[in-house]
Amino acid sequence: MQVNNTQSSTLNYINNHKKNTEDSLNKIGSGKKLQLDDAAMMQIAQALMSDATIMGQGIQNANENVAMLQIADGTLQNVSQMATDLETLNVRANSAALNSDQKAMLSQEFNSQVKAMNDAMSSASYNGQSLFGKNFTTSLGSSEISVSIPQLDTSKLELGNSDTLKEFRESLNSAFSEIGSGMNAYSSSINSLLTTRTNTLAAYSQMADTDIAQSVSDFKNESTMTQTALYAQAHKNNIDQTRVMALLQ
Repeated sequence: MQVNNTQSSTLNYINNHKKNTEDSLNKIGSGKKLQLDDAAMMQIAQALMSDATIMGQGIQNANENVAMLQIADGTLQNVSQMATDLETLNVRANSAALNSDQKAMLSQEFNSQVKAMNDAMSSASYNGQSLFGKNFTTSLGSSEISVSIPQLDTSKLELGNSDTLKEFRESLNSAFSEIGSGMNAYSSSINSLLTTRTNTLAAYSQMADTDIAQSVSDFKNESTMTQTALYAQAHKNNIDQTRVMALLQ
């Protein structure tokens, strides 16, 4: 008995288009290319996504540290204003027109301001940890940034001693510079990581994500060809059946 090769070929043709139709539909539903079943491509795509995830965490770490430094900077702004008040009181106390009671009042106000400065720095915290007098090292993934927030010494401040006020102002400016440098370093790293992460995700998307419009078009084409093949096969079966019935009559 001879096998009908034409019918077998037609059935294979129909099955192939049915599979292509299902693949296109799966792409539309999942948004992922089925080619990622290829081990090499899957490995590359996973590496890209891993890099993007790590960079995303690095960006979050950097943003948290910027917020922390902003708190320290805001505290220093208040301390700086109070330091200006101390300098003003110091100038006021050097007036020969003041009596002893008035100078005592100025001294009391001076000491109160120093205490307020200490309280402001000791209460400055982020996520439960004090900020001043600490060194912070943060991982951004492939790099690290270290920032020191110095503890300002107010123990030598006294009314009538201009030198100690000058030294304190210098240490205050140095602290501003340290914090500002740290904020600039974090901001620069955030911008760099954002750019790199965007490019990495774009590369991943190019490899892993489906062109929906193309997949819809493929689905329609494969569906049409499958239906056409099925119609042709049905028509052929009808003709064959007619011939068989004619032979039996």
